[in-house]
Amino acid sequence: MEVVLIILFTIIFAYIAWWKLDWAICLAILFSPAYLIRFSVGGVPMTILEVMLLVIIAVWCFKTIQERIRIKACPVHLPWRWVILFFVLAGTIAVFISPDMRQAMGLWKAYIIEPVLFFIVFANTIKTKEQVRSVIWAFGAAVVVIGYVTLIQYDGLLHIPGSYGLEHPKRATSVFPFPTAVGKFVGPILAMFVSFLLVRVQPKPSTVWDAVTRHVFTVGVVVFGVIGLVLSFSRGALIGVVAAVAFASFFSVRRKWIWLITLLMLIACFVIPFTRQEVISVIDVQDTSADVHVVMWKGAARIIRANPILGTGLASFPVVYEKYKEASHTEFFPNPDELYFTLWIEMGLAGLAVFIWLMVKYFREACRAVRSFGNDNSSRALMVGLMAAMVALLVHGFFDTPYFKNDLAIIFWALVGLVTVLPRIFSTTETTPLHK
Repeated sequence: MEVVLIILFTIIFAYIAWWKLDWAICLAILFSPAYLIRFSVGGVPMTILEVMLLVIIAVWCFKTIQERIRIKACPVHLPWRWVILFFVLAGTIAVFISPDMRQAMGLWKAYIIEPVLFFIVFANTIKTKEQVRSVIWAFGAAVVVIGYVTLIQYDGLLHIPGSYGLEHPKRATSVFPFPTAVGKFVGPILAMFVSFLLVRVQPKPSTVWDAVTRHVFTVGVVVFGVIGLVLSFSRGALIGVVAAVAFASFFSVRRKWIWLITLLMLIACFVIPFTRQEVISVIDVQDTSADVHVVMWKGAARIIRANPILGTGLASFPVVYEKYKEASHTEFFPNPDELYFTLWIEMGLAGLAVFIWLMVKYFREACRAVRSFGNDNSSRALMVGLMAAMVALLVHGFFDTPYFKNDLAIIFWALVGLVTVLPRIFSTTETTPLHK
């Protein structure tokens, strides 16, 4: 029955991709947590998300070849080709130096090759404002679903896996097996939608109802995103979102109000006994999670000192950490729970350098686009939102690893894809709002 259902799903999704490839891309973003549905084909591990990606890539390749044969020309857009090439090259080298090459090949496929190919298809398929709007809606709808599931989990209507429901405070996990996955997924998207509200300027609404309905979807995403982060107790993601809001405020005419509200919230954190104790416990490393992370980062730093150039390869951390960890540390982790340590250890100094190069290019292109948009408030707000999403991800990266996971890699490259296609799309004179 499982095989029949997988075949049926693949056929249906392939039909959708053939009919409307942009819809298939949006569905892959919306259902990216479907990587949790795992199976194997001939001993090769697979996921439902991977099926969707492979179908999207195969359909695009077939259609591109077909079009090239039909009209003798079908140019393929390869944005940022050199940085992408070096990113793939660094990941490929990391496979061959890994102590667990089989596992490394799996991560190479899931975190580097498939997401990069998805990015290329994305950049060649998303060509109109309507398609961009659909991608934004897919991002938002995914956050709404995840936030709603955390809410009903917290209310006891759904079981919270593991011991997370017994902790104080208890931590909802939504559709994921652990709570930090909620923050990793929701954080950048929440930051993007909050920025839409802060930056976009619209004509003054005639009624309160007009003001509410004009932003109903955006507000809904923000509400459910905040619910997801709070009920999963994703502190690193919350810090990332606050940093993103501070960043977006510099592009907003309401910046003074934003700064005042942020200041009042920070004061409240130190006034309310529960939050004050949480902050103090983290700063003093009395909190269990903070203590575990600090100990693990010390071990990660030892690995980097011993292997500063090449690192130790993809999927290597669980293998080599045993040699470099603190003697008292007995917990198992697949990576150091810190983005930059993980990049350096798993992909070497070259991988870290290429990632920084990619981020510099991302923000440079986005800033250039914001300046070129002029008075087009809708497109300007969207580009600022994309920068805020990446700010949230990068700041969160100091406390966790918001890339090295199947769904997160797809979200990351979809954000990069939007930054590469929007300047071309907005070169037209059309000013239809992209988000409402």
